[in-house]
Amino acid sequence: MMHHAQKNLKHALVPTCRVFFDEFLKSDFIVQENGMTVLVTPTCARCDRLFGVGEVKEVETRGNIARIKLTDLTASLTIYTNKAIHVEGVKANTEEKKTFLAFLCNVHVREGAGKRNILLAEEVETVEERVRNGWILTTAWRTMERIELLRSTISSKNEQENVFSGKGILKEAVEHYAIGDDKLDAFASTAINAVKSMWQDYHTSMKEMIVETIKKAEKSCIVREKLVRALNTKGLKEEWIEEVIDELILDGQCYETDSGVFKLSI
Repeated sequence: MMHHAQKNLKHALVPTCRVFFDEFLKSDFIVQENGMTVLVTPTCARCDRLFGVGEVKEVETRGNIARIKLTDLTASLTIYTNKAIHVEGVKANTEEKKTFLAFLCNVHVREGAGKRNILLAEEVETVEERVRNGWILTTAWRTMERIELLRSTISSKNEQENVFSGKGILKEAVEHYAIGDDKLDAFASTAINAVKSMWQDYHTSMKEMIVETIKKAEKSCIVREKLVRALNTKGLKEEWIEEVIDELILDGQCYETDSGVFKLSI
């Protein structure tokens, strides 16, 4: 069931919006496209459906509807769903460990000052932390792409006004949000900081995982190749494992014998 839902989410990703929660919450520019109401974000992503992955912070169930609060390291976002079977699993796990949820939501736009757009999830599924990490990296990359496009377009506008005139919604969005280099720098910083925060958290978890693996090995020692293979099976990339192992050695938490066997220093 989990694999099937994740597959559906990835398959549905192509026509959906992928932005950080912070940017989505700052979005209030609404346009009509092909008879549909579409939300356009400050970096000019078009959102009628939103794909995201976040850590579950809060779950509240009322009748058949669940209200789920998630964070993606940039902001907290609330989604609603009637997928009770998935929500119950999340609710049980939040007390024991971090739970990550992938979702595909329809964006119900609410016009008017102070009104927040409503996200109704048509697909939700618990996923591993590495899926959330992958989402952050990809979302940061796409955000930076949109920012560079806007910088180029705004620069062209300043050099030659008619270059910008055919951009339609892009021009309107830039004017609506009063987009300039300062605001683009702020959104770029948000993306960069999300990646940094994710990496720091992931880095710490990986160190703990390596130490625990060595502790559980026979006589609390393990050959490097076996250690790397054991961590590979948990979804960790080999180059990252090697980097963290070297850091643990430099920090004096473990050492490697001449025969390539790792042991803890304590």
